[in-house]
Parts: sequence; structure tokens; C-alpha cells
Amino acid sequence: MAEKRQGRETAFAETFDETVKKTIEKAFLKQGISYLIKVDKVREMKKGHFESRLRYSFQINRLQTEEAKAALAMQDLGEDKIHYLI
Repeated sequence: MAEKRQGRETAFAETFDETVKKTIEKAFLKQGISYLIKVDKVREMKKGHFESRLRYSFQINRLQTEEAKAALAMQDLGEDKIHYLI
């Protein structure tokens, strides 16, 4: 399904770690960046059984991408814990 581009939100980053999610939320709130969190349950097949985990996707106002990058650059987040979509 094609995504609508009428809105101002753009996908910015995603993570599976809840502590990283809270760190990103605090950084965005400090800098005044508007964001939306989408939570998806991801199921993966692991050695004969399904394993599920939560994926947290951050969508931000597309006019604030530079501020969001600067806010997360000040945080000490590992490259393996967060995946940038921009």
C-alpha cells in the first residue's frame, strides 16, 4: 500500500530496545521536537518456535529533522541499538 505524503510526519528512526526508546523520548521533549511513536509486534521464527518483540518507530515533523539529528547526536546511543530511516 502506498504511503500518503500529505502529512507532515516522516519516518525518522526505529529501535527494539525500550531504554533507548525512553532516551529518545527525553531528548525530543527537551528540544521541543514533535514526534509520534508507532509500536509494532514483530514475530520471527527461531529454532522451531516464534519469538515476538516490540519495534518502536519514531515519526517526526519533517521540518524538524535537523533538530532531531542534533538532539540524538548529543545522546550516547549505540549504532546497533537504533536504526535511522533518514
